[in-house]
Amino acid sequence: MSEISNQLFGMVLLTLTAFVMLSVTVLLLDPADAATAAVLTIVLSGATFVVYRFDALWAIALGLLVSIGATLTVFYLAFGIFQVFSPIEFIAGLLLVVGFLFATIGGVAALIRHRRGSVPGGTRLRQSVLVLLGVSSLVSVGGFLATRTTVERSVAAGAVLVEMQDFMFAPGAVAVPVGERLIIKNIDAFAHDFTLEEYGLYAHVGPGSEAVIDVSNLLPGSYDYFCDLHSFDGEGMTGVLTIHQ
Repeated sequence: MSEISNQLFGMVLLTLTAFVMLSVTVLLLDPADAATAAVLTIVLSGATFVVYRFDALWAIALGLLVSIGATLTVFYLAFGIFQVFSPIEFIAGLLLVVGFLFATIGGVAALIRHRRGSVPGGTRLRQSVLVLLGVSSLVSVGGFLATRTTVERSVAAGAVLVEMQDFMFAPGAVAVPVGERLIIKNIDAFAHDFTLEEYGLYAHVGPGSEAVIDVSNLLPGSYDYFCDLHSFDGEGMTGVLTIHQ
């Protein structure tokens, strides 16, 4: 640990972020979407090796550019740090943010010093960060296990089911009789929510969790709902709820 620089430490964390992203994409999402994650993993791995192998300004500069470019490409992962009890999102976001800070600040400092070497106290700082990452990850996993919610079968009986999967509501258009309830089930490994803003209906649904949405007060008609985390300006993760007699 004492022989690596802060820049290299950050680049290793960024490479781990890309690898986590690649693994999740291949295993849980459409493998066809894995191209970006695969390219990032390869590019970051190569740049990390170059920074490790060559103690030269050009290598430091290359590592800095690659780190910044990779982070900008997947900057949205950083928002995962706000989903503490969604382990995949939280851990990937934490790795990205911490990796970016170390890679960028360490890279700039190395350029100023004209050498790659570690700074005094850097080893202890990196060790403390590793402990923090480990503890935070355990808290996230523990919180995920403790906060998963399911709906009792007696409550779910007769209710209409809407699943959250692949960043979509399924079905995207759902019809519910007047006075009935809606069951939202999150099949994704990422947190979602159900928001029907103008009527004050909201439910945060963590990975593997279920929630009951009481729509008994809604009059017959059509209502647009969405996931506030994964939609913008009516695009993205949205759906239409129809209340009928």
